[in-house]
Amino acid sequence: MANIKPFRGYRYNTDKIVNVGSVVSPPYYNMSEDDKDALYEKSEYNSVRLFSGRKYDTDTITDNAFSRAKQLLDSWIENDILIRDAEPVIYMYEQTMTIGGITYSNTNFVALVELEDIGSGVIMPCEKSHEVSMSDRYELLSATNADMSMISCIYMEQEKELYNLMNELREEKPDAEFSSDENLQQKIWKISYQPTIDFIVDHFKDMALYITDGQTRYETCLKYRNYMKANNPNHTGNEPYNYTMMSLSNSKSDGIVVLPVHRGVKAPKTFSEARFIANSQDYFKIEKIIVDSGDESLVETMVKQIMTVKPETRIAAYCGGDYFYRMVLMDNDYIKKEVYPEMSKEYCRLDLVSLNKLILDDVFHITEENYEEYVTPTRSYNSCYEGVQDGSYDIMFIMNPVRVEQIKNITAVGERLPEMTVSVYPKPSVGVIINVKED
Repeated sequence: MANIKPFRGYRYNTDKIVNVGSVVSPPYYNMSEDDKDALYEKSEYNSVRLFSGRKYDTDTITDNAFSRAKQLLDSWIENDILIRDAEPVIYMYEQTMTIGGITYSNTNFVALVELEDIGSGVIMPCEKSHEVSMSDRYELLSATNADMSMISCIYMEQEKELYNLMNELREEKPDAEFSSDENLQQKIWKISYQPTIDFIVDHFKDMALYITDGQTRYETCLKYRNYMKANNPNHTGNEPYNYTMMSLSNSKSDGIVVLPVHRGVKAPKTFSEARFIANSQDYFKIEKIIVDSGDESLVETMVKQIMTVKPETRIAAYCGGDYFYRMVLMDNDYIKKEVYPEMSKEYCRLDLVSLNKLILDDVFHITEENYEEYVTPTRSYNSCYEGVQDGSYDIMFIMNPVRVEQIKNITAVGERLPEMTVSVYPKPSVGVIINVKED
């Protein structure tokens, strides 16, 4: 189903950039200005200058963050800061990190993937895209004609043939190895042996791809392809703009960490804890749990108290103090029966759907239209906790992670998860490989 192929990527020249870890960037497009400044100071060649360059009040149509990214990219290539691999390869990319004392090694293939229209059943976005950022992504792609970062996908193979191949390839010496921070080690292998490339390509022809990070970028690539196609009377379908760079992770890998995305909420009106509890009891069994310990233990206890292997919705709510509320949805089929009968059962059983509809909408009157104004999604429960302490939020909600099976079942019927439901870690760093869309 998925059509992939090797390519000649651009990578940092280690003869000129000794520490590649100083020039690759975290994959956060909407990073704070302080974070961006820190990356700018790390190196004059840090990739943040390409994918999230500074904007100025004096910017014009011809001189702006996107035109400057194009100038920098051309300059770095001309001066051999970035050099192109000599032959088309499929890359194997590994990120090793430690979370909670456990070490994970997430290994994936990086290849060009032929763009398919959404709804084709081949490449399926998991979440609703964030339209606010699409304009910038399109301007950058149009200016540079390059994929600065990888779109992340998972694939699900019946057997473990690709999984086993990765383990074999991992025994070989990597072509590049570097550390981007104290906790994240990165390695790259170039796969150039044609029988191995053919083996990988053939296996992906039988599989669908599920986008876990980069829905907006994918839709941007489709828009760019359609524009280029419309303006190319000799379009064949083989042009470079018909493909985009993706990292392809095996769902069977124990290196994939699906993290929950929590919510910090500032109530539109005066917040009342008692009213919140009273109004939520129509749908949830609510238990107040007192924690006789410090801050760190409190949030850790919240996480542990909602963990479950059962197919039920459990959410932790914290409004301050030394206690929190464990909320368990009493009727797991209520959303399907009464709210979204037209949606799949799997979608209706998402914890976030229950939170959004039964709590944020029904209790706080936060709808899709004003969601971004009052709700802050984050992977960090500590930042949520601190937000409650300093008054940035009235309440925080700790969530369980979405299961891979839920992603597959929901996208298989053409539905998408709500925005910021899925967070697969680690996300590929930006600048590790750059794909300029040229022959």
